[in-house]
Parts: sequence; C-alpha cells; structure tokens
Amino acid sequence: MEATTYAAHDDLPNIFAAVGILPVQFGESRRRKLPSEGERKLLFAVLEDAIRTYLRHRDRGAEARNSEEFVEAAEWLSCDEECGPFSYISVCEALGIDADCLRSGISNHTGRLEEIRC
Repeated sequence: MEATTYAAHDDLPNIFAAVGILPVQFGESRRRKLPSEGERKLLFAVLEDAIRTYLRHRDRGAEARNSEEFVEAAEWLSCDEECGPFSYISVCEALGIDADCLRSGISNHTGRLEEIRC
C-alpha cells in the first residue's frame, strides 16, 4: 500500500493485525501529515504561478526583471526559510518535491512556457 493511499474502513483490522497500535491511532496521525486533495491543488497552484511568473519575465530584459511580480517570484523561489505553510520550502515539502532540484530545473529551463504543463 502506498503512503498516500488509505485503506477502506473494513480493511483496517487486517492491516493492523499483530501491531501494537490501534487503526484509529495510525490513521489520524498519518492523515494530519498529508495535505488533502484540495490543499495539494492549492499548493501546486501557488508553486506553478511562481514558476510561470519567474520564467515569463526572466528572459525579457532588465525592465521585466525589475517588475514587482518578477522580484517577488524570484525571492520566493530562492528563499530557504520555512516560515509558514506557503513558503517555497514548505510547499515543496508538502508536495514531495526536492526544492533544490526544482530550483536547478527552473534555472536551466530554456523552453516555452506551454511546455511546462503536461
């Protein structure tokens, strides 16, 4: 069973057979750590918007790179602080993304914006 998959209520006794915890104890602690589908969509939208904004302005010259939205996106993407649920590090962690690897991919991206979204 994957970490992101939950068993049906009827399967819980079988999963926890011969284990020293109750199904309720495991389920509640596990569910609190993983964002719900709606939260995942929101976190992904925040991340996607920052990446698109950054890439849209990055190669358009100094004037575009001085725009407020580019500066904000660049600062957010480069921040290593975990200050709140919507920091770059927190968003990547919640989505299971390696933040440094993503940064590297963003800095090396030279394609069209339409290619980003599959």
